Amino acid sequence: MRAKRTESIADITRRIIERADPRGKRHGARVVSAWNVAAGPEIARHTHGVVLRDGTLTVLVDSAAWANELVLMTDRFLAAIRSETGQDLVRSIRFTVSKGVSEKRAEERREEETTEYYKTDVNPAAPLTENEREQAVHVAAAVHDEDLRETALRVMIKDLEWKKGVRARKSAETRTDGPEGDKSGS
Repeated sequence: MRAKRTESIADITRRIIERADPRGKRHGARVVSAWNVAAGPEIARHTHGVVLRDGTLTVLVDSAAWANELVLMTDRFLAAIRSETGQDLVRSIRFTVSKGVSEKRAEERREEETTEYYKTDVNPAAPLTENEREQAVHVAAAVHDEDLRETALRVMIKDLEWKKGVRARKSAETRTDGPEGDKSGS
């Protein structure tokens, strides 16, 4: 009779993975994730397309200036990636300038500028006095169509309240800054 040999699930799993991926390509995703951690958010914004091949990590960069700067930091990145993955998967890093990365970065900057331009206004509206509201009603009375007159009045009041809020904020800033920069409020 044959003796039964027992194996742990971990050993069986490791053997199956090694047979399925003898060149170790499964580590690529771990290295990409480790690159993002090692690089940090600012550097990661200027890099893209991280690829691991035969122990060399290729990182696409948006400009030659960034590539040169990152080359000087290679040892730090290698240590951080080794620390993050727990293995010596990356032996060298190559930084390559890519037009695609620079185009992606330019698109991100345009999106940031657009978002900044269209961000919600932080000026609180200031309610109109009864006299100011009556003046708005008088101006809107020149519109003959009733629906259009009501719409114009609502828009006019909203605009006047916003402008009054802006003036109030600027006036408050001027009072706290004072002519000599005195922030005491006196």
